[in-house]
Amino acid sequence: MDVFLLIFILAILGLSIVTNTRLLIYYQQPEDAGLNSILCKVIIVSSLTLAWMLNLLLPIDVRNSRPTTGFLDMQALWSAAFITLAVFIVLVVPTAMFYYEVEGDEFVKRKRRYVMCSLLMTLIFSAAILAISFPFLSQAAIPVVSYVCEEWQTGEETGRANVCGDGKATEIEVQVGFQIYVVSVLCFLGWFFLSIFGGIGLSAAPLDMILSFVDRPRPITEATYRQRKRMVGLAAGVLLQRAEELQNRDDAGAENAKGKRRFSWSSWQAGREQRQVRTDYNRFKCDVLLLEEEFEKLQVSKYQKGESLLVAVLKLCCGIIFALLSLAWILQIIICVLVPQITGEAGPPFLNSLFTAFEQSGLYPLGVALYACFNFYMLICVVKGCTKFGMRVAFFISIHPMRAQNTPLNSILFNVEMLLISTAAMVQFSQTTFSDYARLTEADVIFSAQIQRLRFYRFFFENHIFIITMLSVFLIAFIFFLVRPRDQGSITFSAPDQKLVSLADAAKAGDKC
Repeated sequence: MDVFLLIFILAILGLSIVTNTRLLIYYQQPEDAGLNSILCKVIIVSSLTLAWMLNLLLPIDVRNSRPTTGFLDMQALWSAAFITLAVFIVLVVPTAMFYYEVEGDEFVKRKRRYVMCSLLMTLIFSAAILAISFPFLSQAAIPVVSYVCEEWQTGEETGRANVCGDGKATEIEVQVGFQIYVVSVLCFLGWFFLSIFGGIGLSAAPLDMILSFVDRPRPITEATYRQRKRMVGLAAGVLLQRAEELQNRDDAGAENAKGKRRFSWSSWQAGREQRQVRTDYNRFKCDVLLLEEEFEKLQVSKYQKGESLLVAVLKLCCGIIFALLSLAWILQIIICVLVPQITGEAGPPFLNSLFTAFEQSGLYPLGVALYACFNFYMLICVVKGCTKFGMRVAFFISIHPMRAQNTPLNSILFNVEMLLISTAAMVQFSQTTFSDYARLTEADVIFSAQIQRLRFYRFFFENHIFIITMLSVFLIAFIFFLVRPRDQGSITFSAPDQKLVSLADAAKAGDKC
């Protein structure tokens, strides 16, 4: 038994629980502190710990497979981990989200019934997808070399010439197990989040950290503070009026939707109005977020005489480190994924050689730490990319930003659910990009030999459609952020912000009327 590996796994598990608990305490709102909503908090910490362990299973698989096979049954461990992930994605986290949504809602009288009905619909939908697709898409085409022999050659006839001729490349159909198919579905769904939001985040994460250094709060005079505070107050008044308007429109839409026949023109029109209300509400949330950030900066500039130099330098250093990590990921994808696909030959190992060097030199924990940095950074990019996408395209998705001491539990649960879905694709992504490092592992067998060759899914996985999409999104987002680096409505002390000025002008016009 590899005692070091066992101790290392337990250490990772303990470290993940402690770290995730601290993260929850750091981000949650003060009113959620203590034992309030304890079930949601346990689910959040458990979900993040599961994401940690899944992302670090590949280095554990590497240690268990080389130089000799270890005591862990990695195939069973991979299956159990992904089945647990599926349960958390479909049942556990949605239950917490549904429960938290109605916990303080007076209009929902039967809260348990609401949660159970919502959960049942989610479970039925997920089970239907698996049950319908599994019989048709669970065949994997494994490449083999076929020989047609005219005569049978026994062991005593090894000196004779080859009577089988040249081999012919062909494929055989193999039925994969249900647990492997669940892994493939989770990976396929997760790739949509990872490729789009991860691609955006790879460019947005370093840029935002550098901009936070450039736009850091600086000391201001009393006159400037009063002027800016007045503008913030006027903008806040306009947003309050908009909130009341949205509430009235939402109530009116709900009343109009009652009693209308389904699939009628009037019901479609009512649904369209409700969708427009949701879009306007998403834009409203973006404006509120930017205004709150401006007010916080204003308070720091006034009462703390600007942001601490140490904090500002740390933000700049983080921005530089994030930029280097993004660049390393892009180079790793191009060198180790796209170049072999285009040329048909293996490219330079790049980061693979670094991980292998740590493994062979006896510095296995440092190699795992470096591997974890790359994986966890990509997951951070997914969260950042989702927020940036919601800020720029408000009609598509609602924002759930992670803010220190000011994040509701439902926003944390939303990001946790997105991280869990992305984790499945992240594991496959790491196995693909670090294929040299992942050689001779059970992960290589599961993802490269089975999932990558499944019917329907193989087109996306073998041709690296999602990875190419990630690079394309990264390039588009990078160019876009160079042109418009700041979110619309963001404010700096060097020049008045157009969004804030427009809100203030609207407030003045309302006062005159």
